Amino acid sequence: MMDYNKENADELAKDFELLTGINLGSDSRETEIMITRTLFYKVLKDLNFMNDRMISEWFALRGSKKGRSSITHALTKISIYYKSYANFRTKYNLYFNDKAEEFLTLEKSQRKAIKEIKDNLHTSIKNKDKDGLEILIDTISNQFRRDELRDLVDMRIKSWSWKSKDECQIIEGGESITW
Repeated sequence: MMDYNKENADELAKDFELLTGINLGSDSRETEIMITRTLFYKVLKDLNFMNDRMISEWFALRGSKKGRSSITHALTKISIYYKSYANFRTKYNLYFNDKAEEFLTLEKSQRKAIKEIKDNLHTSIKNKDKDGLEILIDTISNQFRRDELRDLVDMRIKSWSWKSKDECQIIEGGESITW
């Protein structure tokens, strides 16, 4: 039940093996071989318009058993392999150009997140001996506003000292008030 271009698949396999140095007939589960074989599944799927059944049949004709579910599962892992393995990215980019920009955007956002974590860690180390008010005041960048806040705090402190002075005078009356 062959309804794909077997000659084209054979030619793609020959070029792929020369380019990557991987024997596609290998049943090895070594990471490098496995992820490269996954890339070849994608090459057959996208460049030779083969589905998982056709790919499985093509491998069977070459004497290597690759199950349809294994092929389908491997194809779902392409994005993970692209993000995780630099060698896979290099080989993938030789055949396809759909993920390079997406990866760079992701990489930039990851770098930004790591920078924020480092900055927060640096800030927390820097603020280790400070209380909450000092940390809050440090977030104010405008000098004018810092001066305004200093005046407010100064007035509040003076208010507390004025309110807490015990200058009460008790006057006792010995006689009643008469008219």
